[in-house]
Amino acid sequence: MVNYRTVFLFNSLTLLLVGLVTLCLSLFGSSVKGLFFPPCLATYPGAGFLFLMFQMLFYFSVMICVFSFGLLRTIQPNRPENQFILGSALVTGFFLFNEVFRTHVHLGRAGFPKVTIVIIYAVAAAAYGLTFRRQIKSTPYFLLISGVGLLFLAFFAEALPLKDEVISSLVEGIPKLLSGVNIALYFWFVCQGLILRSINFSNKTSNPELSKFN
Repeated sequence: MVNYRTVFLFNSLTLLLVGLVTLCLSLFGSSVKGLFFPPCLATYPGAGFLFLMFQMLFYFSVMICVFSFGLLRTIQPNRPENQFILGSALVTGFFLFNEVFRTHVHLGRAGFPKVTIVIIYAVAAAAYGLTFRRQIKSTPYFLLISGVGLLFLAFFAEALPLKDEVISSLVEGIPKLLSGVNIALYFWFVCQGLILRSINFSNKTSNPELSKFN
């Protein structure tokens, strides 16, 4: 189901892209820390580029889950994995909503400590994992675990008292970007496998004579 070369390739290309964009901004005298700025804070070309890339990866994850859920529900309506894909779409959609509308920033300004916000994310992730643990066990879950782990690493990296703003931005932003890559790859492989199996099952059901030869 998982092509490990593809996983390695995409992670390597992501790191290469970060290095290349960082080098270009440095050569043109622009601030590297702006790469992970939210779009509303981007004030020069290149600022917010990697932040937008991270968001696009989560847009992709949500869309692939929603599309796959609709397709799977049409082919095999009562399959338990359908609820897993729907739940995945809701969880990733919740996180994407927070990233787009900066909910955690507004909660912080309202007086909520960042630890509380991280705990809310942890509880949501744990609830998702426990609810769909059987389905997750049958998938390449190491990709999901690495993605979620990198995401929490980015949250904690933001709290580190680093004096260099460039290093602080990269230490927080690179794990976050890699988490988006691995989570997107996870849902791509999972949804692709489920759709192919459902189509296979549908073909065998509609053509029982053909299934004897498979």
